[in-house]
Amino acid sequence: MKRFILIIASAAAMMAAGAPEVGAQEKAEKHFRYEFRLGLGGYPESDHDNFTSLRSGSFYLRDTSFKNLFDDYDGPTYMTGNIMASFGVHVGKRLTLSLGLAANGMWKDQYDVFTDRKTGRVTGCVVTVLPQIRFDWISQDALRLYSSLGLGTTRGSFDGRSDRYLAGQAVFLGITVGRRFIVFAECGSGSLYKGGMGGFGYRF
Repeated sequence: MKRFILIIASAAAMMAAGAPEVGAQEKAEKHFRYEFRLGLGGYPESDHDNFTSLRSGSFYLRDTSFKNLFDDYDGPTYMTGNIMASFGVHVGKRLTLSLGLAANGMWKDQYDVFTDRKTGRVTGCVVTVLPQIRFDWISQDALRLYSSLGLGTTRGSFDGRSDRYLAGQAVFLGITVGRRFIVFAECGSGSLYKGGMGGFGYRF
């Protein structure tokens, strides 16, 4: 009987000792439920196709009347690439829902047709709102491998053209390293970029 009581008391003591550790683990998981990210994407092909003079590999023809022969001519178009901020919620051990807001700045210089001197600059911006769902193939405290899919909308204006269209982005493979402060890199294809995106983030 004494041995039985001793076994029960020992088991109770072990459970009591383990309770704070379990509670701390649950608290840590809850503490890192949310995630903020800031990243820079690769080549924004959709923005280029919709807002520059090159469309589907051919030149976009403009008015070529005699008076336009003496207008300023355009230099090459430059883009910042999509700078994206996103907020995510971990709804499970492997599933994350996020909402991202991305902006791609565009600009080009204009030159005098006779002197080749710069006469001005044309600027614009393309903005994308993109909800995404992400699945972690590997989900550890400091390392995650994932894929994601997003569908949203893009709207922008550049060089007198305005456009609005559906946006989609697939991430084939991404990696996140870190616990509270994280860095990430991913490769994918879609409206935001073709190639890759990288950046950093914070969990809380």
